[in-house]
Amino acid sequence: MATTHANVRYLSGFVGFGQRLMPSTQVYALARLDRLEEPVVVLPAGELDMWAQFPPDRATLSPYGRFFVEVAEGVTDGQMLSDEIGRYRTLAADNVEATSLAAITSELDSLGSRGRVGLDERGISAAARDELRSRYGDRLVDAAAMFDQVRMVKTPEEIRRLTRATVVIEAAYQRAIAGAREGMTEAEMAMIFDGETIRLGCEPVFTVIAFGDRSALPNAMPGNRKLYPGDIIRFDIGCRSDGYHSDIARTAIFGEVSAKQRDYYHAILEGEKRAIERVQAGVPANEIFRAAVAATRKAGIAHYRRHHVGHGIGLDVYDLPILNETTETPLEPGMVLEVETPYYELGFGGLQVEDTILVTGEGHQRLTGSSSELALVG
Repeated sequence: MATTHANVRYLSGFVGFGQRLMPSTQVYALARLDRLEEPVVVLPAGELDMWAQFPPDRATLSPYGRFFVEVAEGVTDGQMLSDEIGRYRTLAADNVEATSLAAITSELDSLGSRGRVGLDERGISAAARDELRSRYGDRLVDAAAMFDQVRMVKTPEEIRRLTRATVVIEAAYQRAIAGAREGMTEAEMAMIFDGETIRLGCEPVFTVIAFGDRSALPNAMPGNRKLYPGDIIRFDIGCRSDGYHSDIARTAIFGEVSAKQRDYYHAILEGEKRAIERVQAGVPANEIFRAAVAATRKAGIAHYRRHHVGHGIGLDVYDLPILNETTETPLEPGMVLEVETPYYELGFGGLQVEDTILVTGEGHQRLTGSSSELALVG
């Protein structure tokens, strides 16, 4: 039983609206392990238009609650309506359960199994979880970790979507950096970047574009800081394509590069390269971490420290595994990783490089196509 926006979509294909904006919105997907191709989506009546707009290929629905939509006078059938409006009219007229809990228990009981119920515990209220536990007892087991494990390895379709998101984010980066000019603000460059992302058919998700000293802020929101010669321009950027994310980082210098900027960037790039070299099936995630940190220190930043050097990516920006000091998860073919070696120093700036890497049976494949070298512009 999936309860979070990402896990509901993963299990059923349903694209919700309210759950992404308001996590308290109760949307669930249920399926038997021996009939995963037949999921049922429990959703509020106010989400039925999302089903009409984006009908899943294989799921059925079980709505609950009240939501009122009127039909114009004279409309007696779907002939006067577009396909999606006609679908919505039909769905909105269906009988619904009074509450989400009534819909869940009805669907769970109709599955006809006395086996365990794996509950994705992260997206359900404590009260609803307690009610289910009182009804199903020890049959109800926590399963959020199971969803995390399953989603680590991507299908060919997931890899296609991740690749598309990566291609678009790189094109938007190239468009933004080509527009760099003295005196422009971070916000102006971000507008170029986000506009290109949208023009190419993706949704901007996060846009960290920072100039000069503000590049040392890890989560810098583009503001009114103007671009001057010698400034670092740091990009940490991501978009979404058909539900799947990209996340890359690039660094540029506007005008003449200083020795420290050049040398420190060489060090973090060397760390990233050595980490990527170690990406292959069977290698523990923490070995990637150790390779990145050791190589960055050896290449010129002796004091380099990080809590992680990357992560999986998919329906969430951060999927497992996390490439940190403690994660011993062996890499598997089909995992898609973000490998990164950021460096932030107040009073100097921030430097960052991050690339998208697919684990294959033979080693790895780089999904990012743009250069990771320090870019010189202006």
